[in-house]
Amino acid sequence: MSLEREARLLLMAPSHRREGLLDVLKEVGAVREADTPARVRAFARQERPDLVVLHLDADPECLALCAELDQSYGVRVLVVGREAGVEALRAAMQAGARDYLADPVPPGELRSAVARLAQVERRVRRGHVITVFGTKGGVGKSTLAANLAVVLADRHHQRVALCDLDLEFGCAATLFGLRPTATIVDVCRHPGAMTLGTIGEALSHSDHSEVDILAGPPTPDLAAFVDGEGKRDPERNYVQEILRTLRTAYDWVIVDTAVDFGEGVITALDEAERILFVTTPDIPALQNSAKGLDILLERLGYPQEKLSVVLNRGNAAMGLMEDEIAQALSHPIRHMLPSDGDVAVRAANIGMPLVLLRGRSPLARAVGRLGGELVHDLERPRVSGLSGEA
Repeated sequence: MSLEREARLLLMAPSHRREGLLDVLKEVGAVREADTPARVRAFARQERPDLVVLHLDADPECLALCAELDQSYGVRVLVVGREAGVEALRAAMQAGARDYLADPVPPGELRSAVARLAQVERRVRRGHVITVFGTKGGVGKSTLAANLAVVLADRHHQRVALCDLDLEFGCAATLFGLRPTATIVDVCRHPGAMTLGTIGEALSHSDHSEVDILAGPPTPDLAAFVDGEGKRDPERNYVQEILRTLRTAYDWVIVDTAVDFGEGVITALDEAERILFVTTPDIPALQNSAKGLDILLERLGYPQEKLSVVLNRGNAAMGLMEDEIAQALSHPIRHMLPSDGDVAVRAANIGMPLVLLRGRSPLARAVGRLGGELVHDLERPRVSGLSGEA
């Protein structure tokens, strides 16, 4: 349980009202300003403020922007306008505002409304960390991580971050057709404490999906700045700090990993609420996977329920039955993904996740079911557990 943090506020107001509103807002929390709807959207997406204060004189799009902030990002909005009366209040509330105040607003009334709407829970949210792992390359681990993130974000309307921890050869951004200008390396090179703002500046955003992507290093040699001899502060565990910071702002943090048991990978496994262990039905992959599962369960001591074995290309078993594969792994198979290589390769070449490119393909449907099961298994207990919280 964490101590109450300072409220994060965002203000968009015309220049002649900005200073007066700022003076009051600064008494309640940390305030950022935006002068256009585009900048409000960008900040809402990256920082998830506790409250956005919109003055209707700032832009003709304000009410439409209010609706977007409420529906797409779940961000609370307080609207300020020159008109008084029931009609103005009704229009703002129909657009998704939590309250409407007629300008000029008495400072005490504004302070009270902002403090009430921006109230920060004492229990900082803990999003779900799902680590996608495997002990052999080419089993479809990265494809699963990227498409699972899209399923959770776009179909289940969750806030999702995809973190690429395959530090030497990661391809998460490529699967979305992106060439990031900032990566996880920039986050780890930044001086001072890890913050959402620091991470937010390094996130990439696809036009195709609502997933926020923290891309891996652009070249293998830069991996050392994240998890190796090049770390700015050798005593810090940057991977742990990043994942713990992300989960305070996102419902789900999907982590793609390398195929080794390096410090960063083990940290991602430790932090995970569920490990999706990906393998394929060929003998070399199954042999490696059996060794990997033994390390996870026996040496690292993870409980059985933390691991879910995902058998990719499960309908191309080449004579091996599902129970034979499970016996070879000494672990049950939780999820089966069909072989759909043409779709997966085409999607990767285009730079669009296959659940968006071919949403009705057997593989896309199987990933969709996997995402639905995770939401059912992990979200329901949390919703029940929060029933008594503010």
